[in-house]
Amino acid sequence: MAFLGLLSAALGLFLLRDDTEVVVSEVTAVRSSDVSGAPESVDGRTMVASYYASVLEGNPTASGEAYDPEKYTAAHRTLAMGTELHVSHEDESVRVVVNDRGPYAPGHDLDLSLAAAREIGLLGPGTAPVRVVVDEKP
Repeated sequence: MAFLGLLSAALGLFLLRDDTEVVVSEVTAVRSSDVSGAPESVDGRTMVASYYASVLEGNPTASGEAYDPEKYTAAHRTLAMGTELHVSHEDESVRVVVNDRGPYAPGHDLDLSLAAAREIGLLGPGTAPVRVVVDEKP
């Protein structure tokens, strides 16, 4: 019976998958002073962030792109693929592009790539509240 439950859950995740192909542009890290004028859309929400382990390198993301721990990318359950976010933790900020779905751990809202987590000092705690603002394009 447990096998059928797992099979059903896996099938559900497969059917909910977003197959829209998104090419992630190179996004560079920015310091918090560089994003002070960022628009406050998405209400500049506080979210709980974690990060991808480097052992996932090369695994496909929901966008179809292979996970690269040195790119500035993120996973979110509902934001559109290709959405650029400014993510701040303590006194550091980074700009990332959503290219995956998740996280699926209870209480987590955002998964960051290893490089993005390193840039904002998230490697030590592993999970922490971060401030997230959607980057509005002109």
